[in-house]
Amino acid sequence: MDVVDQQILQCLMLDGRAPMRRIAEVVGVSEQTVTRRYRTMREAGVLRVLVSEAAASARHPLWLLRLQCRPAAAARLGNALAARNDVFWVALHSGGAELMCTTSLPADTAGGTGVLPRISHTSEVLSFTTHLVLHSYSGGPAEWSGFEEPLGEDAKRDLLQGCDPRRRKATYSPVLPGDRPLLEELSKDGRATASALARTLDWPLSRVRGRLQALLDSGAVTVDVDVMLEAFGYHTSATLLLHVSPDRIVAVCETLSADRQTSWVAAVTGAANIVAAVTCRDSTELFSYVTEQLGSLPGVAHVEIVPLLSRLKQAATRVTGGRLV
Repeated sequence: MDVVDQQILQCLMLDGRAPMRRIAEVVGVSEQTVTRRYRTMREAGVLRVLVSEAAASARHPLWLLRLQCRPAAAARLGNALAARNDVFWVALHSGGAELMCTTSLPADTAGGTGVLPRISHTSEVLSFTTHLVLHSYSGGPAEWSGFEEPLGEDAKRDLLQGCDPRRRKATYSPVLPGDRPLLEELSKDGRATASALARTLDWPLSRVRGRLQALLDSGAVTVDVDVMLEAFGYHTSATLLLHVSPDRIVAVCETLSADRQTSWVAAVTGAANIVAAVTCRDSTELFSYVTEQLGSLPGVAHVEIVPLLSRLKQAATRVTGGRLV
C-alpha cells in the first residue's frame, strides 16, 4: 500500500463516513481515485468501516480474558470464540498456546450463559485469567497512527470541518427498536449512503437521513475503521501487560494512548493493571518502543510483552487468511 492508500486510510480513521470528495481534497487526488482505491482495499479485506451501537453499558462491562490452551486446540478454540457475537476481539499469542479475547458478560453469567461457563468446562483450556476493563483509552487520537507520512493538522481540520460524526450534541438520541434494521445494514457497510439505505430498507430518504444523523451526533452509535495493518507494512504486534503504581495509572494510560504505536490502552483489574495493544513495523521498533518510551515512564514497575501471532477477530470482524471478512 502506497502513501496515497495510507492517507486515505488516515482520513477514514478520522471520519469513516467522510464524503469521498472531501477525502480527495485532503489527499490531493481525484474523487475517482479515492473511490477506486477505497473499493480495492475493501474488496481485498484490508479495511472495513463499521457503524455500531456505542460501547457496552455499565450493566454489561467489557472483560479481557487470557487463556492458556493445549497448543493443538488453541486455533480451533479461538475460531469458536470469534464466531460468538458477544466476543469482539480474539488473538492467538505466545507460540500458539495462548489466546486473548474481549467479551461482555451477561448479567446471568452464573446461570450458565456467556463465555466464562463454557470456558470453565472446556478441556482444551488449561487455565485462564479474567480482567475487568475499568476504563478504555481508545478511539479518536488514541487510535493507531504509526504512519510514516501522517496527515498534517491543517489536513485533519479540513477533513473534519462540518462532517465529523464523533462530535456530540446536547440532545441524546437513543437507539430505538425501529433503528435496528438501519444498524443491521450499516454493520454490512458502514459507508452505505443514505440513498442506498433508503432503497434497501424501503424507508423515506428523510427518515434515513434524520435517524442516522441523530444517532451519529448524539454518540448512540460510533464509526470505526477495522484495518489489517500488515498490508501497510506493519508486521509486529504485541499485547503489553503493565504493572503500574496506582497513583500513575491515569498518567501512564494517557501517555500510552497518545503514542502512535498503540491502538488500544485500558486500565484493568489484576496484577497487570494496564493493557496496551501495540503494532510496529518490526521487532526492532517494538524493542525500541518498550525500552525507550515505556521504560522512561515514571511508575512503570514491570512490563510483560506477549507477542501476537495472528488475529482471529478484531473490532467484531472475523479475520480469515489475513483478510477481514
